[in-house]
This record gives sequence, structure tokens and C-alpha cells, in this order.
Amino acid sequence: MRSLVYAGVFQEDGNGHFSNTDVSAYLRSDSNPSLREMSMVLNDDAVLRGWQTIEQVLQTGKPGFNEVNGMGFFQYLAANSTRSENMARFMRGIYGPEGPRIAAGFPFGRFGRILDLGGGSGNILADLLHAHPALKGAVFDLPRTAEVARQFLAGQGLGDRFEVIAGDFFAEVTPGYDAYFIKSVLVGEDDTKSVQLLENIRKAMPENGRVLIVEIVLQPGKLIGHPHRLIDLEMMVTLGGKLRTADEFAALLSRAGLKFEGVHNVEDSFHSIVEGSRA
Repeated sequence: MRSLVYAGVFQEDGNGHFSNTDVSAYLRSDSNPSLREMSMVLNDDAVLRGWQTIEQVLQTGKPGFNEVNGMGFFQYLAANSTRSENMARFMRGIYGPEGPRIAAGFPFGRFGRILDLGGGSGNILADLLHAHPALKGAVFDLPRTAEVARQFLAGQGLGDRFEVIAGDFFAEVTPGYDAYFIKSVLVGEDDTKSVQLLENIRKAMPENGRVLIVEIVLQPGKLIGHPHRLIDLEMMVTLGGKLRTADEFAALLSRAGLKFEGVHNVEDSFHSIVEGSRA
């Protein structure tokens, strides 16, 4: 513990008693946000092996995780229920407090129906629907995750205002929604895969539809404010993705046949909302 004092994890008083600092306080399971599961997931041996190839990653742009483990990060998680559960808690621990901020930070009430692509357990969609009582929505995710979302949303008191759709959004996106909401997905993908997904969204969108990309938007000279200060490198090494600037998001939208409508900053959040429409 004394060694960890030097690293800022604990503090020691003159009587030899130790207490938490802000760093260790956020590692508690009852902290909100909590970084406990984030530290467990990102310090997994398989993730750390990927970091040992960072020189190669910088040269090729290809994720080190795949190279050293013979599979992608999400395949690795899906192969073990404990890892999958830790990842789900990781996402809730960091991003759970973000949901109400995002719901209050954009006029979602102007839409009738919204599709949350890659919506995970459905907690963000629930926050959107609670904040905007006239809004209906759906979570679209892979079958195993879709079942988790179905069980979670059924207990949220939303009546018939939600549905859950199982599928692969890189293959096809369900048509007919006013807005296509995609949070913390493109950050984990390279430009080619990101454009592929956006093209699928464009095919599904009505003429007056919108795509809403919820991400950290880089601003040169400004700190990102995310609890994981090396998240940009983490995305590159582990997933092959990256953080992007507003201009880079505009370029992705343009390549997918969509029009960049602007960036909406969310108060007290490290997320912003990039809005796109049919070109």
C-alpha cells in the first residue's frame, strides 16, 4: 500500500493509516462511475499481450489483440461468460451515468421512433424513453446481447414503447425509424467498417431520417475527459479503431452518402452527438 501511495492510489497519514484517493475511490464497486471492471477487463492477459505488439500496430494500423490471440476482442469476450459479464459491468460502470446526460442533451422528442444500434443491455435506450415520454424505440444487437436487452427493458416500466431486434448491423439494418442512434461503436472500427455500417444505415433511413453518432469528438488542444486517458491508443491496439475529430466524422458520413449536419455538445459529458442526414 505504501508503494501505491507513490503512484497516487492511496494516501497515508502520520499515524500509518491509509485511505482512498480519487483514483482508488473510483475502483470501488459502489462508485458511480466505477472503474473497477474497466481495470479488470483491460488488464486481462489477452489484452496486455496485444499491447506488447504496439510497435507493429503503429506500423500497420492493425489491432495487436487479433494478432497475438488469434481472434477479435469481442469473440474473446463471448467465449467466456465471466469475461462477458465483466465487460457488461465495465460499460455500465463508466457509461451508466452518461445516459441521462445524453437524453437531456439533445431534442430526441422531435422523433417518433428511434433505433439504438449496438444498444447492448438497453440502458441508454431506457434513459431516452424515460426522458421523452412520447418516444418509442428499439435496441438492435447480436442475438445473445439482444436477449439481455429484452429482459432488462421488460423491467423498466416502458409498456409497449420498446422492442428488441436481433441481427448483425454490418449485414443489414432494420428500416423505417426516424433516427438511427449509434453510441460508442464507430470508435472501435476502422474507417472502412465505419463507412460500411453508415451505408447500411443510409439504406434503411427514410428521406427525412437522421443518424445520431454518439462519441467522443476530438478537439485539438482539449482533453477528452474520459476516465481512460489512453482510450485512443486502446481502441487502436485492441480493436483497430480510433477517436475522431468533427472533420473526420464529416468525411465518414460523406463517404457513406450522408450529409454532416453538425456536432451537438452534451453538457457535463465527454460525449457529443454527431448528426447526419441523407445527402
